[in-house]
Amino acid sequence: MELLKGVHVIETFANCALLVDDRLILVDTGADGGAKDVLGYLDRIRRKPTDISTIIITHTHPDHVSGLAVMREKSGAKVAAHRMEADYISRKKPYPGPPGIQRHKPVDIDILLDDKQRFEEMLVLHTPGHTPGSLSLLDERRKLLIAGDACQTEEGTIGPMDDAYNIDPRMHRESIKRLAQLDFEAIIVGHGKPLATGQSEVMRQLASRL
Repeated sequence: MELLKGVHVIETFANCALLVDDRLILVDTGADGGAKDVLGYLDRIRRKPTDISTIIITHTHPDHVSGLAVMREKSGAKVAAHRMEADYISRKKPYPGPPGIQRHKPVDIDILLDDKQRFEEMLVLHTPGHTPGSLSLLDERRKLLIAGDACQTEEGTIGPMDDAYNIDPRMHRESIKRLAQLDFEAIIVGHGKPLATGQSEVMRQLASRL
């Protein structure tokens, strides 16, 4: 679906975002089979995998990264992630959480991202807690927050992820409070429907209850 002009949400087990301008940026690649869903969506909007210039991974959980090896091979795109997460995605370092997380094919990260860095015309935000190097992206031009699993909307509004999946629940809530300080309208999360308007106020209300 096209949430905003040039902002597409590809529904896999965990949502992927596709930003379409003069180049394509893909955020996350889905669970097993996610690459197939992304490739099918590209075909429907009459774009080629090689149109993707950059793939950004929000964190290393398999429902966000399992399609990465295929998408990188098909697109030839550069892959970016927060520097704290890069070695988990490449599997050069074991993930410190529950066993079984790292079942994806290892992929080396080309671009290491840092907190408050500007990348692909977006502000990179380190939002740890779900994983050590989880990141979110603020597209100020579109007033769009791509939050990965820094939060979820499975009940129709913004809420924290289930702590069963958070490596540090306290830090996860601190990251939500940080996101509540931002100005945006729309939000795309990994789990739950994307929402198009008024979401920074919803995030502020949530943060006040945490």
